[in-house]
Amino acid sequence: MKKAISLVLVLAFIIGLSPSVAVAKLVACVGDSDTYGYGLPDRAYNCYPAQLERLLRQLDSHWETRNFGVSGATLLRKGNKPYVVQNAYNRALACEPDVVVILLGWNDSLPNNWMHKDDFIPDFLTLIDAFAQLPSQPKIYICYPIPESFSPWHSSRVIRDEVIPLLSQLPTHRDVQVVDLYAPLEESRPLFQPDGIHLNIEGTRLIAEIVAAFITGVRANPDFNSDGIVDSADICLMVNHWHTDEPAYDIAPPPFGDGIVDVQDLIVLAEYLFEEPGLVAYWKLDETEGMAAHDSAGTCDGTIVGNPAWQPEGGMVDGTLQLDGIDDYVSTPFVLNPADGKFSVFAWIKGGAPGQVILSQNAGARWLCADPSEGNLMTELKGSGRDAAELLSQTIVTDGNWHRIGLVWDDSNRTLYVDDVVVAEDEQANLEGSDNGLYIGTGKAMEQGSFFSGLIDDVRIYNRAVTP
Repeated sequence: MKKAISLVLVLAFIIGLSPSVAVAKLVACVGDSDTYGYGLPDRAYNCYPAQLERLLRQLDSHWETRNFGVSGATLLRKGNKPYVVQNAYNRALACEPDVVVILLGWNDSLPNNWMHKDDFIPDFLTLIDAFAQLPSQPKIYICYPIPESFSPWHSSRVIRDEVIPLLSQLPTHRDVQVVDLYAPLEESRPLFQPDGIHLNIEGTRLIAEIVAAFITGVRANPDFNSDGIVDSADICLMVNHWHTDEPAYDIAPPPFGDGIVDVQDLIVLAEYLFEEPGLVAYWKLDETEGMAAHDSAGTCDGTIVGNPAWQPEGGMVDGTLQLDGIDDYVSTPFVLNPADGKFSVFAWIKGGAPGQVILSQNAGARWLCADPSEGNLMTELKGSGRDAAELLSQTIVTDGNWHRIGLVWDDSNRTLYVDDVVVAEDEQANLEGSDNGLYIGTGKAMEQGSFFSGLIDDVRIYNRAVTP
């Protein structure tokens, strides 16, 4: 008990001193083929910058990454393909990023390029200065090149013994941070493509995880109990594992922690306290007038259609929106594609009738609805395989009482919740995808009988699996 009280006092002190979570949002990924994603299936989705964006957005939905990788590019200006003369370089500068991640040096280590090694540090400083002088004043990370121990055409000796020692000097010349990608991959042949040179999907994910840890300062999501918010419950979980080597709570320093749960981890936890990691859309529906339902988490403001009535004091959480069951609904822009990975959606409802819909995706599927027979909660969002099926609970949600309903997808399981209790779950191989916007209060095609008659409040969507 004394330990817990002492740590809470320390945490209170830390909260007063620690900076808030970084506000930088745009990441420019500069590099060669390992950044570009050479040889990867569905490169745009599986390259490390794309995977990095998904990881960052699990903490804050405002993060964005852009891929400025060029296969074969060299840092050296006298190399066979200098990065600074490529269009990608100019586009990277023009976007004025908040963070720059530079992964160059592998192609420089080839004999025909490394003959100019005396220019390596001067050329790198010139590149760093070009980004550092931007109005956005980005934070700059310099990555060690990945090893090439598995390539029959090239040796990692130059990278290990010459390139990396030079890169390690850069922080003494400029305000940059070095990220070691070499050591974690040195004995990891399964993370490479058959050519032994380029990383496969798992390898690019490891790069993304390491870089994400450096950018955010945390190696794992600090919402330890996955309830949607970093709060006192997460503090208690960390306290219960104090001075242990439990990796789930050893969240600092990046990228892999230091083998003990201590004050370093507490400081990072404090920086995320009361944040809601992965909340990509949040319609409070607390407005008192107007034709817009504002998204408090992102930029997906909804448009009011029909003539629903704002109820400033009648909601489960402050105000709410009353729909007439005839032609009222809210239309939102695209939020997420269910086929892309884990997500969760929750909403408070009161009223409704069998067959009516709480949330659907335009021309996609009904995410949350009441079955047409009895008004039990169900989802029609399913996979594409032979065994794909709707998921139906045995819990009525149209009984006139307030209910918090939810659907959680964790990449293999669908789970329906009513009042934070599991009411149905099953396994699916995947989920059908759609890049369209959402409808709050009607079906995917605004079918007759699908319009919701009742109150809808506090609609939240996360890009991760949340356990209420």
